[in-house]
Amino acid sequence: MIQNIKNVNYLNLMKHDFSIELFIHSNNVANIAMKIADEMNFSADEKQQLYEEALYHDIGKSKIPELILYKRGKLSPEELEIMKHHAIYSQELYLSMVDNNDYSILKAKTIRHHHENCDGSGYPDKIMGEDIPLHSRIIRIADIFDAITQPRVYRPFCIENPLKTMESMEDKAIDSYIFRKSYHLLEKLLMNQK
Repeated sequence: MIQNIKNVNYLNLMKHDFSIELFIHSNNVANIAMKIADEMNFSADEKQQLYEEALYHDIGKSKIPELILYKRGKLSPEELEIMKHHAIYSQELYLSMVDNNDYSILKAKTIRHHHENCDGSGYPDKIMGEDIPLHSRIIRIADIFDAITQPRVYRPFCIENPLKTMESMEDKAIDSYIFRKSYHLLEKLLMNQK
């Protein structure tokens, strides 16, 4: 699913600070987000913005201790709090690599909020519904989809029925409208994985 990446800042960061697993995940999320954007008839400029935001969404994990990042099994409450901080680190790292103008600050906000839940139970700011940037809500769906359809160090198997799992998250973790708009696309992606 990896596209040709032309973002030099991203490639330099990946070369030094990212595992291959996180590199592949970030690319998958960016590519899935682009396909969702197609379903939502985004303009080429808006799709390019979303792609960059999704590509950088997890760069803050480079600041999380590897013992936590690659722990097999459940994180302790303290470890989970440390892990949650990656969304803020991602925002900070992104802003450290770009010119700080209104456009990059907007993209950094999307990156920060990629773990917010529609019901307000997410992190880091516990915002909800349409207060969560649209692009963050798209990245949230792409992120969850990739996470549950690929093996993880803490879960070395794929979730058996990912779309059913995601249906149970509607209007809680994920935006129901965006999920329903992209449902057939996600079904098609699942078929291609088999």
